[in-house]
Formats: sequence, C-alpha cells, structure tokens
Amino acid sequence: MRVSMVSYGLVTVVMALGAPGSAQAADYWAPDGFFVGQNAVSYAPDDTVRIQAGIGAMYLQGDEKVVSGNNTISHLIWQTKTPVLRGSIAVDFGGGLSASLEGSTAGFGTSYMEDYDWLRGNYAFDNWSDRSQHPDTRLNHYFTGAAALGYELVNHDNAVVRVHGGFKYTDVKWTAHGGTFVYSGLGFRDTTGSFADGVPGITYRQQLPELFLGFDGEEDYGSFRVGGLLRGGVTFFSTATDDHWLRNLRFVDSLYMAPTFTAGVDIGFDIGRNAEFILAARYDHIFEQRGDTRYYDIPTGVQIGGATNAAAGALRSAELTAALKGSF
Repeated sequence: MRVSMVSYGLVTVVMALGAPGSAQAADYWAPDGFFVGQNAVSYAPDDTVRIQAGIGAMYLQGDEKVVSGNNTISHLIWQTKTPVLRGSIAVDFGGGLSASLEGSTAGFGTSYMEDYDWLRGNYAFDNWSDRSQHPDTRLNHYFTGAAALGYELVNHDNAVVRVHGGFKYTDVKWTAHGGTFVYSGLGFRDTTGSFADGVPGITYRQQLPELFLGFDGEEDYGSFRVGGLLRGGVTFFSTATDDHWLRNLRFVDSLYMAPTFTAGVDIGFDIGRNAEFILAARYDHIFEQRGDTRYYDIPTGVQIGGATNAAAGALRSAELTAALKGSF
C-alpha cells in the first residue's frame, strides 16, 4: 500500500560479418558446408544492411518507493519472468560510420508483486508494519526502442571495435489483482485478510527516456564470432504512475535523472555465407532515482496533494536470447 505524504539494446551488437556485394541470388544463403571453414574470409564490407530477430527469456524487476529523507516508507517490488522478442537493423554507410535501430517487447509469463510499508518508526526491512502479496500480478506491456549512431575505432581483418551513442525509450506496466495482506492495526501485524480475487488493486507504469554512450565490438574465429557490448547513460524526464484502484488515488512521480548501465555478450555461428545463428545474454539496469510526487482523485482527476523528493523508482532486466541474423 503506497502511503500519501500528506496523509543487445543489442542496438549496435548487430555485428558485421557482411556479405559480398556481388553474391548471386541462387546461393545467397547457401552455406560453404555447415560451418564456414577456418580459412574463411572475414566479411566486413561497407554499405551493408544487417537484420536480426530473436526470441528468449527475460527476468524483469521494477522497484517503486515512497521515501522520507533517508527512510523508506513504502516499497513495492514488481517481478516478471517472461518470453521476450528482440529485433534490430543496422546499416554501414562507409568510412566506419553506421546507424542502427532496435526494439524489444515482452508479454505473458508469470508476475508477482509485494508491497511493504514501515509506519511505526522502525525502518529496517524486516520490521515492516504492513505487507500485501499479490501472486495474480500481470505484465500489461513491456517494450523498448532505441536508435544509435556508431563509428569504427578499430577495423582489422577479423576484429571491429566501435563507439556508439543514441537514444532509448523503455515503457513497462503491471497490474496486481487480489492478494492477501498483513496490517498493523491496534497492534503490530495484528490484522490479516485478503482482497477479492481478480479485482485490480494497483497498477504501476514506468516511462523512461534515456541517452547513452558506449562501445561494442566483435572478433571472428573462422566459423564463429564473439561480440560484446558495454554502455552507460542517463535517464531524463522520466515518469512513474501508480493507480490505487481501491482507494481511487493516482500517484504521478516525476523522477530525476538517473544513471543507466548495459552489458551484453553474444556468440555467433555461421550457417551460411550471409546468415548467422546467435546466442546472446544481456543485462540492463536503470538505477534508483528519486523524484517529486503528485496525487490525484481518480474519478475527478483533481490534484489533492504532492510532495518534493518523496518518490523513487528503479528498473532492471536480464535476458537470454537466440536469434538469426542476415546480411545483405
């Protein structure tokens, strides 16, 4: 229960093995054997388009807090294990310059939410005064999109290192239904009960624009390739919205700038002259960011209060994917 203070981007991990510009349509996708031999040429031509699409599994966690000074008054933990789809397109313009677009989306899976409050003056985590648990939590949507420009710092026969920078947007939303609770009424944790099954209790959404700068690279080893991604950034104009449906209260948090971090690694296996099978792992973290909050009456939309530096939010994800990539 939130308490009112008044009361592989993969963006540029799409790595260039490329295709010879004069490849014939009849054998464009044909492998030279199942794997290209150890003496194969490393393809890294200019003016190359690379398209990648993959599917995998993702763990996602969003954190929502109400804070007072250095103390946490309320903490909602939203967790999801879900399938994820990820795709990208990258274009080399020549002279080491490239551009890329990427996106991901997730849905279904299993989700869970726990809501803790500390309302009795002791703020150690295990001393929570109120807790609700919501196994019937659903991921309404999750998607990311990013655009980046890259420049090759190193381009040898079998290795490339790029610097890249760009913009990313992340949007995630959950709704918790039903659940059970333990509250402190006249005594400490003396009240237990449950919410009606299937009834929406709380909806939480994060909207997170981000600017980033980083490095990506790859090295070919004949029939396979190893690539990596390392990136840092900062969020700006972020918003988090919390709807407490049973209380008809909406909390809108304007979150301050926060640092971000992304790391990824992928291994690609040649399955044809212009095709590759890829296994990848990726971790994204938007660190906890504080902000100002405003609260509204949901039926009327009228603002009924607000507080400065009273909110906080964070988001992180880890994913494993398998993908196919084609070069043209």
